This record gives sequence, structure tokens and C-alpha cells, in this order.
Amino acid sequence: MSCFPFVQRRPIHWLLGAGMLLLALSTGCSSSTPPTASPSTASETAPAAPPPIQMLYATSGGTLELYDARRDTVHRLADGLRTIGPHAVSSSERVLALGYTTPDSSHLALVNVNDRTLHQVEARPGSVTYSLAWHPEMDRLAYGYYRPAERGMRGPGGIRIATADGTARSVGCTAAREVLHWLPNGALATRTDDTLYLVGTDDCATRAAQDARRMHQIRYAPDGSQKAYIHRELRYDRAAEGYVPDSSLVLSGPGGQASKTLFRDARHPRHAQWSPKGTELALDVAPDDNGPRQVVVYDGTRPAFLVPPAQASVDHVHPRWSPAGRRIAFTQRLADGAQAAVRVKGQTRRLGPVDGAVWGWLSERSVVVPGPDSIRIRTLQAQTRFAHPAPETLLHIWRAPLSSAASAPATPESP
Repeated sequence: MSCFPFVQRRPIHWLLGAGMLLLALSTGCSSSTPPTASPSTASETAPAAPPPIQMLYATSGGTLELYDARRDTVHRLADGLRTIGPHAVSSSERVLALGYTTPDSSHLALVNVNDRTLHQVEARPGSVTYSLAWHPEMDRLAYGYYRPAERGMRGPGGIRIATADGTARSVGCTAAREVLHWLPNGALATRTDDTLYLVGTDDCATRAAQDARRMHQIRYAPDGSQKAYIHRELRYDRAAEGYVPDSSLVLSGPGGQASKTLFRDARHPRHAQWSPKGTELALDVAPDDNGPRQVVVYDGTRPAFLVPPAQASVDHVHPRWSPAGRRIAFTQRLADGAQAAVRVKGQTRRLGPVDGAVWGWLSERSVVVPGPDSIRIRTLQAQTRFAHPAPETLLHIWRAPLSSAASAPATPESP
């Protein structure tokens, strides 16, 4: 599949139906009966129904809350949060794993969005760093933990597996401290400071090992068939007469086999994101001519720009794939502030101001845009379907059908 047709094909068509008003005339009607409002009048005066979504976020006051948009209700799950750590949603999208700290301890918890419950997996005194990897098909979580040591090293810790109710067991690893991915073949990709291991989940038996001392920002494809990472080392620059950092983006198999460098240091590759099917990789790079940063897509054959360089005058960064992998949202860095944007039919459409980066997609036709004062769900026509006051940290947004919104009809979206 090439890199550009996927953002230009498959236009979305909506069939707009026209309702007919049938007026029944009867000689026996009472003159005191109030007139019935026409459908057009009712649609003009009635506010649009909120979309059937739930949002999990942390507030500036340190509370963890689950907000139901259809009911306009807030369910408080936890208090006393100081910082938010890693978080990841399961493949079923029913459970979200969350690491967070309180003033004196570190916690790992699971939030079940259907019954609005929080299950504590563990709490450890002091500072602990967590890493998370969900099973590709089941609501089962592998997580690593360690206490930070000197010079950024990984101190004491281990690898464990938790079920959706919070019950956890040790995998039995004596060296691995961080989990990177749960592969479809059942192996866990884990690492120490120096080595990447593929291990079994029953006894941590090693299936493969790779030198990981210069590997950073490791990103596995969803199907586990390959991974992308930043390779960092010092190289000698004759012009500068000294050693300078060299950060290249490398692709390889899950255990390090068949590695190849996709972009070298001159391109400054950043923010790599795999497509949902793992067949394409999007990231932003610096062009050869020192122009603005641009999003490129690699489909296994060659990288190509999402927006032709001749049409780009500002930075395009932080790519975000749509759920089906048909489109990419990204962030434009403009002189007067950042804008969320998406490429549709060969054109770039701006979706409004964004804080930091576009969060992601709610569906193939709506993008979640965290703005200066609110979180907005914007259509590809730049229309706001929903807005909610911006919390401190947005963790996830779930779309119906869910238990709290299953009975409510979904609101049609504009193309």
C-alpha cells in the first residue's frame, strides 16, 4: 500500500434524508389543542445531544474521575494523586492500566470502564517506575517495575502479570525490569539496562536476546512482527573535530533480526507511531534542505511525505493514526500557536488550537483535540461535536457501546 493514496481515497458520503410533515385535519378537533411544533422548528431549538462517550482524566486537585457525557455525571475513582505515570488500554478497550504516585508511594491500578470500578494491583512505598504491556487478545496485563538507581539505571524490580480484577503473579524474571510488548506468540519483550530479552510468561525462559545498550524509545508493531527504535551512539565529526551524538531510527524483527536504518541523525527522527495493523510507520523528520519538520510514512518499501514539501511552510509533528489506519492527524506549529490538522482528499484541514499535540481519534471521522480551555471532539469539517472543560491530564476516551450509554443512540457525524 502506498503512503499517499490512503489519505486521499475512500471519501465518506452521508445520505441525508428529508422528513415529511403529515398534517391531519379533523372537524372534531378542539380549538384549545396547542399546535404541534414542526420537526424543523424542534431541531433548531433543541440542543444537540452529547455523544455517547466516557472520559477518564486526572484533575488539577489530584482526583481521578470518569466522566459520562450522555448523563453529564462524574464518578470519582481515586484521590490524592500527585503525578500520573504510564497508562495503556486493553485490546477490548474495557480496562485501562494506570501508574500514579501519591505523596509517599507509587501505585498501579486497573480501571474498568463498564462498571466504573478501580482495582488496586499494588502500592509500593517511595518512587517506582512502571511499564505496561497488554495481552493482544485478553484483558491480561504484563507490567515491569523498578526503583530508579544512579545515572538512570534500573534498580531492584521484576516482571509480573495481572488479571482484570487486580490479582497479580510474578513471571519469575531475575534480571528483566521493564516490559515492552506482549507478542502474539505468547512471549514478552523485556529488557535490562543492557539487554533486550524475549521471555516466556510462565518461567521467564529466554527465547531470544539482543544488545540494547544503545536502544531508546522502542516501539513494537501491534502484531509484534517488527519494532522501531532510536539507536544512539557517539560518532566522530571531522568538521567539528570531536564526537557528536548520532541518533538514527532503526527497524528490525522482534528479536533484533534483519535490522536496517531508516533515517540517520541528520533527519532527527522523532515520534514514531505504528499504524493499527502494523503495516506502516509514521513519524516526523527534518527534510534535507533544513526546512520545517514533516510527517513521513513508511509502508515497507520507501518513506514518503504525508504533505508534499512544496505545500508545507510550518512544522508538522506528532502523527496520530485513525482507528482503521486510513488517515493521520498531526500538529502544525504556527507562529500564533499550534493547530490540530488532518489530511483529507489531498488537502490539509485545520481543526483548531491544540495544547501540545493532537490526542487521537474517537472514530474515523472525529478527532480529539485538547485545547487551551477545553477538550473538543472535532469532525473532519472542523465542526465541534462536543466540548468539555480541560482537565489536568486526559488519559482515555471511550466511545459507545458501553454499559452507561448502550441504550442511547449514536449521533451521526459529518464527513
